Amino acid sequence: MDQEIERYLNDHLAGSSGAVLVIDHLITTFEAPEAVVFFEDLKKAVEVDRALLEHLLASSQMQSSSIHQAAGKLAARVGFLKLMWEGLEPGKLGLFEALEMLALGVQGKRLLWSALGEISCWFPEWKDIDFAGLELEAIRQRDGVEEWRIEAARDVLASVERRSRSIQ
Repeated sequence: MDQEIERYLNDHLAGSSGAVLVIDHLITTFEAPEAVVFFEDLKKAVEVDRALLEHLLASSQMQSSSIHQAAGKLAARVGFLKLMWEGLEPGKLGLFEALEMLALGVQGKRLLWSALGEISCWFPEWKDIDFAGLELEAIRQRDGVEEWRIEAARDVLASVERRSRSIQ
C-alpha cells in the first residue's frame, strides 16, 4: 500500500550509512578543533535522523529494509574506495569530493524533510513531527559542510602557483 514511501524512507536510511562512514573519516582527518566538533555534532545529528526515519517507518507499519541498508553500505564503501584512491588527507581531491558528497547528501536530507512535510497530512501518525524545523536544521548542517568544502576547494583545485600570483 505505502510501498513507494517505504522505499523512499529506506533509501534515505541507507544513504545515512554512507554519511556516517564519511563523517567518521572527516573526524579523524581534520586537525582543526572546530572542524572536529562540527563533524562530531553532525554525526550525532545523522544518528538522530536515522532513529527518526526508523520511527517514521515503524509508526506507519512499514519495515526498514535490511537489503536496502546492506546495499547502501556497500555503495558507500565502493564510493569511499574511490575517495581513498584520490587521497582523503588535506590538500587532496578525495577530501574535497568527500565533503561535496556529504553536502549533497545533507541537501538530499533537506529535500526529504520538505517532501515529508508536504505529505504528512495523510500520515496522522506523524502529526507531532516538526518537518519544517528538520528542514531548517538540514539547511544549517549543509551550510556548515559547505564552509569546509569551500576551504578544501581553495586548497586542492587551484595550484600553489596560481594562488601565489596576484590578481590583476
